[in-house]
Amino acid sequence: MAQTSDILFEQALAKGTQGERLTAAEAGALAAAVSPDRLHALGRAALANRRRRFGDRATFVFNLQINPANICGARCTFCNYAASKKDAHVYVMSEAEILGKVAQLQPTEAHIVGGLNQVWPYERNLELVRRLRAQYPGLHIKAFTAVEIAYFAKTAHKSETEILAELKAAGVEALPGGGAEIFSERLWRRHWPNKIGPDEWVRIHQTAHGLGFSTNATMLFGFGDTWDERIHHLLTLRRAQDQSGGFACFIPLAFQPGEGNFIAHGPTPLETLMVLAIARLVLDNIPHLKSYWPMSGVETAAAGLSWGADDMDGTISEEKIAHLAGASTPKGLARERMTETIRMAGFVPLERDGKFGEAKTKG
Repeated sequence: MAQTSDILFEQALAKGTQGERLTAAEAGALAAAVSPDRLHALGRAALANRRRRFGDRATFVFNLQINPANICGARCTFCNYAASKKDAHVYVMSEAEILGKVAQLQPTEAHIVGGLNQVWPYERNLELVRRLRAQYPGLHIKAFTAVEIAYFAKTAHKSETEILAELKAAGVEALPGGGAEIFSERLWRRHWPNKIGPDEWVRIHQTAHGLGFSTNATMLFGFGDTWDERIHHLLTLRRAQDQSGGFACFIPLAFQPGEGNFIAHGPTPLETLMVLAIARLVLDNIPHLKSYWPMSGVETAAAGLSWGADDMDGTISEEKIAHLAGASTPKGLARERMTETIRMAGFVPLERDGKFGEAKTKG
């Protein structure tokens, strides 16, 4: 068995380096990379694959994360962000506050994600998008997770397709990848049973793809999930992308345990780098791989550029979700620090737009 595993591992590295499609067995063999030699080989293969696609470029975007309220009824076990109306950390933003932030920062991209609540119901969110589009015609608006789309459809008594079409007409161009968590029935039923499950998440994203949306995909890891579940998640995304073709980027999210949660520690930096490397080799049909610094840490995210990632997300002014869960990273990175971080990691920093295009060298 050990010899078979070694053969599969070497096959996976050889094919992955060249950007060829891995079998499920080869993908699984990569997760057995526990010795130093194997880990180094995995990192080298992911870097070679990444360089074939993007050379030494590493991108970021000047973005603003907008979370209109943190009131949410989903009651996910791992969430320190969600609040009830009586909690000490509850907040609700007004339209004036949100528009004021956009006016102050003038971001390239607005990323809008909220909770499941009727303080900011569907019509209010829809009108916010309309106002943003009217006042900032060049702003790239990436808004509302599949979980929110399903909630909007239920509470507004419309189909998900109608919701997506109306949001597109209002000005939404892309969907974020949040709410996927990990495609595990076991963990879904235990930790977020009040939200849509894996099959529904994929279906909503594929519906969005059919309407012309670009979407992101995420995977939350390091909270009791197994490598088998992680590989299953990646293969599910790869299969969905073969069918609908609308995923622009994959973003692994390192779990933030927060205070008093069911697990004391999230994944180690090395585990995060392994997830990035394996994702780069397995997801041959999803172009971009993001090293998400608010949850992995700036240093680990920078190292992730050498483990397959080609993007470091962005300046992410006003990020709240990871930080309410206990993330110790800064709440935003200035352009100058972002370019310096990428350059110190050995790559060429390029500021991009919300569609991963029109990159230009900064600094």
